[in-house]
Amino acid sequence: MDLCRFGLAKTLYRADPEASQELEGTIRPDELLEGTGSGYVVDCLRSARLVLGQTNYRDVVRAAVKLGHDTDTTACVAGGIAGIRDGIDSIPVAWRNGLRGPGIYEPLLQQLLEWADGA
Repeated sequence: MDLCRFGLAKTLYRADPEASQELEGTIRPDELLEGTGSGYVVDCLRSARLVLGQTNYRDVVRAAVKLGHDTDTTACVAGGIAGIRDGIDSIPVAWRNGLRGPGIYEPLLQQLLEWADGA
């Protein structure tokens, strides 16, 4: 959330002290707090943001797992963003080949890629 949107959120939640306190206590975009890999959504996003400083998909996912705690959630979010950023070919072939159920996901992946090419 950039500072402009954060300011808007603060304005919108001003009348609700509980929501305002939650906003101030958890989101604070001007404080670049490091994530801990917990499953809490704000921390998960902070954790993903932290590990996206890695230069490639593999390192992003590994860094997310190394944070510990809710590693599957953090690695999923960070890996999803890194996959968008770096492209499908950045995902190690051995990892892609290790996925179960290719008959389920491959047609969906193909549709997604065709849609993305046409967008």
